[in-house]
Amino acid sequence: MKLSKYNLSDLNNLLPGEFDLFICSSSFEERSLSVPNSITKNKAKKVIIVRNIDLIEHVGQNTNILSEIFCISSVVNIKTSDPILTADNLDGCLVSALGNKFEGKILLDITAFTHESLLILLRIICLRYPNAQITCTYACATEYSLGDDVKHKWLSRGIGEVRSVLGFPGNIVPSRKTHLILIVGYEHERAAGIIEAIEPNSIALGYGRSASATTDKDKEANELYMHLVEQMATSFSDVKCFEIPCDDPEGTRNEIQVQIKSAVDMNILLAPMNNKLSTVGAAWAALQDENVQMCYAQALRYNYANYSSPGSQFYFFDFVWH
Repeated sequence: MKLSKYNLSDLNNLLPGEFDLFICSSSFEERSLSVPNSITKNKAKKVIIVRNIDLIEHVGQNTNILSEIFCISSVVNIKTSDPILTADNLDGCLVSALGNKFEGKILLDITAFTHESLLILLRIICLRYPNAQITCTYACATEYSLGDDVKHKWLSRGIGEVRSVLGFPGNIVPSRKTHLILIVGYEHERAAGIIEAIEPNSIALGYGRSASATTDKDKEANELYMHLVEQMATSFSDVKCFEIPCDDPEGTRNEIQVQIKSAVDMNILLAPMNNKLSTVGAAWAALQDENVQMCYAQALRYNYANYSSPGSQFYFFDFVWH
């Protein structure tokens, strides 16, 4: 499904009907407010605002703004340093809002989640509410790493723990070789850290087709940063590259599935590090193949001041994972 960009001013007319629940994440990015500011307040019966308390000094202001926008909201605390607490709190807040059985409509703004928290949330929703109707929105940026030239753009620096994502343990057999599928974005240092930590037997590096970049200024960077990661992986003899459509979750899923099928009788590890649309595509692939283990590398520092600038457009799509 090829997605199209739409103007945020048209969001209410494009999204179908009323939703039982709207879920969004507060962030240090002003872009975390793009979709919430564009939604008519009666568009959702209930609202959950996700707040990362590890970054409370950076996200607190936007959390307050979101709470003022949605007076009916509940705030749920997560921690990048504690994925178990994150999963428990997300699950508890969903049950509190929707009960144990739910087959209605959820609107999920994926824009400002971390990759790991988004993956955990998708897994919880799909496990607990397999018949829920999930619609995702994603607000575009006009630029990342504001003002930096292509060679010096950065979103995060430093790498903490490399871990499997809760809910995506895979089927790991110690006697098998390991194949790492790594979807590369700007954060090439984190990508290199994952490779060094895992030491896979083979690597497939996925990078965004320039024509599919969700931000015009991404187009030159996609290939550059993939080549940087490729250079860092020169000590591995079996490295290949493939392209993904950054603006098409289903297309990303399909390309990842090709890579999975090519690694016969191997442990499959999947690390999505491009935009959130492609991360949803990666989740889709892993949800449809429980042999796949999802991986995440915790960042030590984000580009708080100049991470992104908000755009005037957004994507939306239905996430039908089964």
